[in-house]
Amino acid sequence: MCAAGVCGACTVMIDGMPATACTLPACALADAELRTVEDMGRDIGGGLHPIQKAFLVHDGLQCGYCTPGFIVESISFFDRWRAKEGKTEPPRDAIAHALSGHLCRCGAYVGIYAAVAAACRGDFDGDALPDYPRHDGPQKVTGAARYTTDVRYPGMLTAKYLGSAHTHAKVLAMRFEAALAVEGVEAVLDVLDDPHRVARYAGQPIAAVAAVDEATAARALALIEVEYEPRPFVVDPYEALREGAPEVFPESKKHPANASEGPIPPATWEGNLRKPMLNKLLSSHKGRAHDKLARAQAGEDGLVLVEGTYHTAGQSHTSLEPHCCVARWTDEGLTVHTSTQSVHLLMQELAEHYRLKESQVLVHAEFVGGAFGGKQGLQLETTTAVDLARATGKAVRLVHDREEEMVFGGYRPLTRIELSAVTNAELEPLGLTMRAYGTAGVAVQSQAAPWVRMTYAGPKDLEDFDVTTNTSPGKPMRAPSGPPAFWALESLVDEVAHATGSDPVALRRKWDDSEVRRGLYDWAESLPEWQGRPKAGSQRGRMVSGVGLAIGNWFNAFHNATRVQLDAGPEGVVARCAVQDMGNGSRSVIAKAVGETLGLPLREVAVDLGASNLPPGPNSSASRTTASIYPTSLQAAEMLQAKLVAAAKKAGLRHPKYGLDAASGRGGIAHDGGFVPLSEFLRGLEAPIRVTSKRRGGNSTFDLLGAMPSGRMGISVYPKMTGSLAVVSVEVDTLLGRVYPRKVWLGLASGKIVNPELARSQAYGAVIQCLGAALTEERHYDPATGFLLSANLEDYRIPGIADIPPIEIFFDEGGFEGMKGGACGLSELAVLPTVAAVGNAVFNATGWRPRDVPLRPQRVQEHVAHLAHSSQEAG
Repeated sequence: MCAAGVCGACTVMIDGMPATACTLPACALADAELRTVEDMGRDIGGGLHPIQKAFLVHDGLQCGYCTPGFIVESISFFDRWRAKEGKTEPPRDAIAHALSGHLCRCGAYVGIYAAVAAACRGDFDGDALPDYPRHDGPQKVTGAARYTTDVRYPGMLTAKYLGSAHTHAKVLAMRFEAALAVEGVEAVLDVLDDPHRVARYAGQPIAAVAAVDEATAARALALIEVEYEPRPFVVDPYEALREGAPEVFPESKKHPANASEGPIPPATWEGNLRKPMLNKLLSSHKGRAHDKLARAQAGEDGLVLVEGTYHTAGQSHTSLEPHCCVARWTDEGLTVHTSTQSVHLLMQELAEHYRLKESQVLVHAEFVGGAFGGKQGLQLETTTAVDLARATGKAVRLVHDREEEMVFGGYRPLTRIELSAVTNAELEPLGLTMRAYGTAGVAVQSQAAPWVRMTYAGPKDLEDFDVTTNTSPGKPMRAPSGPPAFWALESLVDEVAHATGSDPVALRRKWDDSEVRRGLYDWAESLPEWQGRPKAGSQRGRMVSGVGLAIGNWFNAFHNATRVQLDAGPEGVVARCAVQDMGNGSRSVIAKAVGETLGLPLREVAVDLGASNLPPGPNSSASRTTASIYPTSLQAAEMLQAKLVAAAKKAGLRHPKYGLDAASGRGGIAHDGGFVPLSEFLRGLEAPIRVTSKRRGGNSTFDLLGAMPSGRMGISVYPKMTGSLAVVSVEVDTLLGRVYPRKVWLGLASGKIVNPELARSQAYGAVIQCLGAALTEERHYDPATGFLLSANLEDYRIPGIADIPPIEIFFDEGGFEGMKGGACGLSELAVLPTVAAVGNAVFNATGWRPRDVPLRPQRVQEHVAHLAHSSQEAG
């Protein structure tokens, strides 16, 4: 986790007081009473604490990795509050203060607020457990969920990395003799993944040790002798483009790392600047756009030109469960436990990499503690653990520490985007030009231009470029390249509205060439806060407020090979699929689809997932999980209904049909003689019934058969984009430069909402991650050494519970009835508009146009302090 008491996930109770276990010396436990979340309540049938029940019902969790700490701390607060205030609801500030030492990267804070308030006022004091929306919630609130970091085998070894001591250096030699001589060290391997033997960023793993424990591994690492040939380096993207700048890839530029989810297209290079040939396909009426821009820049009457350069910082994934792997070789083959969002694909990649049959590889990811795009495919922690396990003949566990997770666990590439738009008195979109420069360190494929290409009408001249630096590789992150693209585009559109004196929503309606956001525009215009927003720049004084709006646009994908298997027998109904759940709710979607079809409550459908030997499931990427597993689960349940009716006929029931009991609403077999509930019918089956759905297909689509960063995938795209819209209210302290979000509204047009509670949780988390990107999150490097300075959760600040405002989610359902199941993905769609809406709200409040995020106080204060000073002078 964080190993510094910052995240609070390891909180336990010592003599009735909460404490973080990672900072607690063992001697503190002498003669003390130690209680963990497992001691707070394990029995879902009646033994759960009111806080645990409240977290279940209000969905105060997502991936669940931080949940034990929140539960323990919340119970401590509950006890104190009840003792002092009785069954009353605590104010929001009191809850925030009590839980301020805890972090949730998924952003489950809205549900946590609601859960703690409800428990304190007595809503869950009884023994009964109301229905809850998250299928695996009970395991997560009781500490029973088993993550990769929890996996242990007898005699298992611990592995650790040695990182490069230089930001750019050729590794001439490594000597392992002294490390291997340490008692308890069983293997040392060279893991430098570079054909030219060059380490290209500080901390890049170059060797790994497997030992009996972590302390022994650390001693061995210190004894590895490395002979380096240091080279000049560059960590700043502007410096990387200067003439004579050190080249990141002076030997060859053929195989850089991939920061995207698709294949790397051909490109030409100039030093550290990469020019993808895909640029030729991005523009629309390029000549017309270029011509309008030139005429507007020349001052032609009737044309309005708005230009700007927009920057976004790198945003770290920093999932609370870090990248990790436990690998074990047996006579049957290879077993891997890992924190991944691609169970089935990873099995295929491992089989290919180690020249095994797919049946010889078993990948487990029963619970995954967050991912956000950064845990796809075969990665170094997996190959390192597997190679060390093969070398030692023992199980090997490798877990990134928090510094490693921050350095090379992944981040959203930083961007510089130059945009120009031309319009006229009729507000026609006459031309838009874009030059986007993405920096993903030693990786490439920051692709902002496609999202601008697919949003709004009009001629466009668009180009994407990569700028490489001697920093760790960026990785795909929730809507790869989307938030930076919409930060720039939606800031520019807002500027156009202001420059032309037009209404921001009316301008977007005019330019928008898709019907998907029409309902969202209507909804936004109905909000009293939007209707009552001030005129931009009209306020003076220290505290000024404003309201901003922005949209998002995302493609609609699903996995075309997903299958779901159902087994029905005396023990009930079990659904199986090789999909994973990182907090996105895969189990719940499958259980709900099957349960609603069969007339069973969510908790009565068992769901087995997170293992590669199950029927193939999708990667949890490209917002395709729900769109893949929901219709497939419906189909499997309908197939099971048919099998059950056939079994009823065979059993002698006359005219059997599957239906719902009018009194109870539960499913079963209706026949001429009455009604047999499903549970009773299953107990009487002669033999269990198994059905497996067909492949997911069935839509009028085109297939994209590409490659993940490594490996294969099957993906189809439905020919209609989904849409989002955010409205944000902020207050700006012009004296100190602080921006306070006061409320966020997020509207999503993504078809049928399968599980509204979990969909809201995903949307809440998206908003909260965007508030971090807009206000606080930024990776900082030491320009003198190239080392990452923000390499922990104190120096890299993600939002805490006290940082978030009230958030409202609006779903504009429908419009996708032609898509099987009618449900589209929303996790990536939800992260697109909020950052730009924050910036537009700051402009509305202050009259100053932000162009760089995050909006740290020093960046804001230098532009708006005059507002506070003018108020003081007037006074």
